[in-house]
Order: sequence, then structure tokens, then C-alpha cells
Amino acid sequence: MKQIFTLLTIMTLAFSMNAQYIYNDFDGNQNEAFSGWPNEPAIIANPDVSGINTSANVAEWVRSEEQWAHVICEVEGTIDFSTGTVFELKAHLPIACEVVFKLESAVGPTTELSTTVSDVNQWTQLSFDFAGAQSGLYNKIVIFFDFATTSDNTFYFDDVTGPDYQAGGTGDPVDLPVTFDDENVNYALTDFGGNLSEIIIDPSNPNNKVAQSIKTEAAETWAGTTVGGAIGFSNRIPFTVDNTIMTVKVWSPTIGTTIRLKVEDAADPNISVETEALTTVANTWETLTFDFSNEATGTATINFGYNYNKASIFFNFDVTGASAGEQTYLWDDMYFSDPTGIADNNSLQLNIWPVPTSDKLNISFNNSDTYLCEIIDLTGSVLISVELDDQNNIIELSNISSGVYFLSVKSQVTNQINIKKILIN
Repeated sequence: MKQIFTLLTIMTLAFSMNAQYIYNDFDGNQNEAFSGWPNEPAIIANPDVSGINTSANVAEWVRSEEQWAHVICEVEGTIDFSTGTVFELKAHLPIACEVVFKLESAVGPTTELSTTVSDVNQWTQLSFDFAGAQSGLYNKIVIFFDFATTSDNTFYFDDVTGPDYQAGGTGDPVDLPVTFDDENVNYALTDFGGNLSEIIIDPSNPNNKVAQSIKTEAAETWAGTTVGGAIGFSNRIPFTVDNTIMTVKVWSPTIGTTIRLKVEDAADPNISVETEALTTVANTWETLTFDFSNEATGTATINFGYNYNKASIFFNFDVTGASAGEQTYLWDDMYFSDPTGIADNNSLQLNIWPVPTSDKLNISFNNSDTYLCEIIDLTGSVLISVELDDQNNIIELSNISSGVYFLSVKSQVTNQINIKKILIN
């Protein structure tokens, strides 16, 4: 009896250690959603009710002629390999081909396995054993059907199972500022439209971590990367009428590239505001300023009553990867801040007029002092820099184009700063 009990105990433990969580059977257990790029999978009636798969519904996915075409499942947590190491799915393939099963993490590392399937036009069980993989790291499943080529075919898959996941992940939720340096934070970088992103060591500073985003040749005009996944930031971005600025440090391979930044309500994708900045240097770091009171053409205006708590960045916006070729961008230090990166300090009292202005700006101070005054554009570039030491001054603006700018005034004695937005007609 003791031997039988021991055997039953071992069998029970073995079963519990390899219990399969149903990610989606496209019938009654659609626990996790699958999306795809560039085409979305659809749930349809099983076109071949036979063999190992007699279920009513399956997923249909039309593979476009894109090298990186895939289906993807992102969980709100991380894979727990203590519950098992094997992922399985049933596949119905029109051609013999390679199937790649990849796991991605929000903090950079990936792991993948592949198999070549020779059985066609019938349901086949595929199995991928990630023995030795680290728990608490991976949060995305990516499946590439016919990975090696770019053929346009229709694939069916069903009954995706595997190790369970730890809800919420093991890392701390991300919040502003985003620096990529805190190993305890789950940055949850989420790509779409043909971007491939990961967190890497800064090539120019081995003590700094940055995000690398590759806009592939297959990328859409709107390819981008979201920080914080579906959940977004822990807290609302504290926009006010007087402060609508975010800054991001960017490394771009080209000058004059459009970088778009979008913020939205993680609970309602219909609530968003977008703005843009242009790169002014190539192959070096610069801090770009994004003013959400100056929304991108055709996008919503900022509403200070909304809960903006999620951000996405788009490199070379409105240009396809096929047109530009594959390009690699680096980004870091996403802040809610003023264009100089210094918090606004309104203890420095000043008055400016007229607002808006055209060719001259009058500035008056309450105290006699020496002040450094700068006119800064939306990219963070300083267009005018002058020292003033009188209580009443005039800055000539006739050589500056119409648009929105910032006036930064700093006391050379107390280091107090005041930054005001100005409109030049």
C-alpha cells in the first residue's frame, strides 16, 4: 500500500508540474486573445472536422507576404514555468513549412523554438518544450507560420495550451519618468505595425540602459511601440493648462525624421492626443520636446479632464519600412517636463506682453538682477539667448517664424527659473 501511495503521489506531482493552461481553444475557453500582424486571425467554423481536432471553432490566419508576419498573444503577467515547460497547439497547414514559437519579454530577452512540419492539409499536434526557461520574465507568445518565406497562404490553428502565467508579472508597474535603468520595473514594451523593440545597453554609455526600436522593412507607416503594455502607467500624466510638455531622448540615424508621441487612456483607446517633433541631428543623442497643446494634424486636441496614462512612440511616422529601409532608433528618458528638462519654478516673477506677439516681446521683472533669457522651439533648440539686467526689456523676434515657442528665464543670482509658452504670429 505504501508503494502504491508513493506512486500515486509521484504521478499527481508530475501532473501538477506539467498542468497545461488553456490560452485559447476558440470555443468555450478563450482565456487569452490572439492578434496578428499585418493580418488579424479570425474565429471560424472548423474547416476540417477530423483526426485529432473535432472541435467546432478554430482560428484562421491569412499570412501576408511579409517576412515578419505573425500571430501574437500578450498576457497581463509573465509565464510561470514552474507549472510546466511545454507549449502545444494544433495546426492545419497548406504547405510544408517551418513554424517558429517565440517568447518575448517586456525587458528585452527572447527565446524561441522551431519545428519543420511536413504533414499538410490535416491537423497536426505541435509541441515546443522550453525546459530551463526562466519564470517571471516572458509575457508574449509570438507564432510565425512559414517563417522562412513570404508566401501568401491561409493557416488554421487551435487549442493553444502551455504553462500558466503569474498575473500582474513580477516587476513593478512602470511610471514616468521612463529611464529603463530600474531592473525592478516591468517596462512592458509592446510593438505594433512592424516594430521590433528591446532594452539594451546604451552603445555610448555602458552604465546606461535604453530602448532600441527597429522599424523593419515590413513596417507600416504607423509602426510604433507602447510603454507599459495594455495597462500603461501607474498614474495619470499630470497635464495642466500651463504644462503640456513631455520630453524623450532620441538617437536617430537621420536628420529631419518625424517622431510622433501619443498619449491615451489605457481603458479607452478613443481618448488620445498626439504630437510630433523632428530630429535635428543624426547618429547622436538629442532631447526632443513634445507639446501636447500643439496636436498633430487630424488628431484630437488635449482635454485636461481626461485620464491620459499610456504612451506610444512612432519613429519616422507616416513612412513605411519598405520606403525607408530598415532603420534602428534608440530612445530613453521619457519625462513629463518642460523643454529644458528643469522643473518649472514660478517663484521667479516676471510679466510678458503682448501675448500673442509678432516681432517684439516685452519682459519686466520685479527685482533687479541678471537674467539669462532663451527662446526655445518645440524641438528643444535654443533660437535666441540673451542676458538682461534691467527690470524692463525688449527681445526682438522678427527673425523667428510663426509658431509656438517657449521663453525660459533664469536668474543668474538665485538660479530661479520661469518658463512660459509664447505664440508668435
